[in-house]
Amino acid sequence: MVERSNGFCWMVVLLVAAWAVCPVGPRPAGAGQDSLGIVMEALKSGDPDMVAVAIGLVRDISGEAATKALAAELPNLPPTGQVQLISALADRGDRLALPAIMKLTQSPDADVRITAYKAMGQLGDASSVMPLAEASAKATGAEQKAAAESLSRLRGEGVDEAILAGIGTAEAAVKAELIGAVGRRNIVSGVSTLMVAAQEPETKVQREAFRVLKVIAGQGDVAGLVQLLMGVKTGSVRSEAERTVAAVAKRTEDPNAQVSAVLAALPGVDGDLNRASLLNVLGKIGSNRGLDVLKKAISDESESIREAAIRALSEWPTGEPATELLKAAVVSENPTHKVLALRGYIQLLGLATDLPASWKVALYELGMELSPNVQEKKRVLSGLGSAASVEALAAIERYLNDAQVRTEAQAAAVRIASAIAAEHPEKARAVLQKIAATAELEIVRNQAQTALDVIDGKRPEVIPETLQ
Repeated sequence: MVERSNGFCWMVVLLVAAWAVCPVGPRPAGAGQDSLGIVMEALKSGDPDMVAVAIGLVRDISGEAATKALAAELPNLPPTGQVQLISALADRGDRLALPAIMKLTQSPDADVRITAYKAMGQLGDASSVMPLAEASAKATGAEQKAAAESLSRLRGEGVDEAILAGIGTAEAAVKAELIGAVGRRNIVSGVSTLMVAAQEPETKVQREAFRVLKVIAGQGDVAGLVQLLMGVKTGSVRSEAERTVAAVAKRTEDPNAQVSAVLAALPGVDGDLNRASLLNVLGKIGSNRGLDVLKKAISDESESIREAAIRALSEWPTGEPATELLKAAVVSENPTHKVLALRGYIQLLGLATDLPASWKVALYELGMELSPNVQEKKRVLSGLGSAASVEALAAIERYLNDAQVRTEAQAAAVRIASAIAAEHPEKARAVLQKIAATAELEIVRNQAQTALDVIDGKRPEVIPETLQ
């Protein structure tokens, strides 16, 4: 009873403090200071319920003196109380609490550290940049995420400048975190800083610099990015750099201007590696000004250049280069090039929307004849499944009993039959019934039955997502 009575008394006292903080009527002289004292005593009580109620009042007590007193109490609280008070102090928005909160980023308790890093994002300033970047580089999991997000949220004079300045002096892991923050904060004034970072020896720093340049660089930076690409030595960084050049170049609305810097660099470039990179970029941009260059390169005397041209044409946004890839698949003596060209050819056939259905099916059947193995035949059947025509369905039917590719043929047939069912219900129904009865995979049987239900009006007239 005594313990309960003490708790009841505390509740009364705290309610009085709450009234003093947010009074309904006139506030008594000195009420704010008295309420702070009551809250401080409650925080020191060690009673979890009392601490929780007291922290609920912290946000409403005004004044710098209150912030200082509350922050000073942080080291004396248990971890749970520290987490609660840190959050409350952050919500107050008074930066006087920042030093005490930053000290708790060294707490042995993970929840306290995480909450402290989050609070730094609300209260921090330029002085918080490096501590947050270092924490983001060294921590893991939720702690790392909290530090990185706070680095991105920091507001105030000089924060962006501090981030850019830190990139020049920090160790590699921290530098990469600072570069990431440049991207998340969209610091477009950092392009020149990141171009320098993209030339540093650390792979992680280089890759992150190119990744962020992809976001903040502009059309006027393309020529400089091309030159940076020419100096990259590491494969993974080179791939990121190629994607960056292409992405930035494509920001201009003039398709001809998109490839100008790349085409200007090609004649004077040294080495097959750099030539291949520029061809890769042309493929990613997909401007017709680069198409003739790639068509010519597909017959180059260098094997690595021919392969780069095949890969670049395979990425083309339209079906226009399909015939070039078909030619390479037929005449190339390099088995790898033959397969790559065939895959690209099948990929681009799916983009050729203006071909008559019979032509398109014939071109897919040619792909089947050129396929050197079962795996490639499966790819062709998958592509044929996107050709929504009676002719395509008839072509697929020939493979429904082929043990090597039966499953892929059945899945493709379901897609085609579903797409043409409205105009050719009987033809679609016949194929779907066969597949629903004989398919080995349950998912294919279910897809076929779903399509049948649509034809029979038992389901809405939509193609299930699994068939798309």
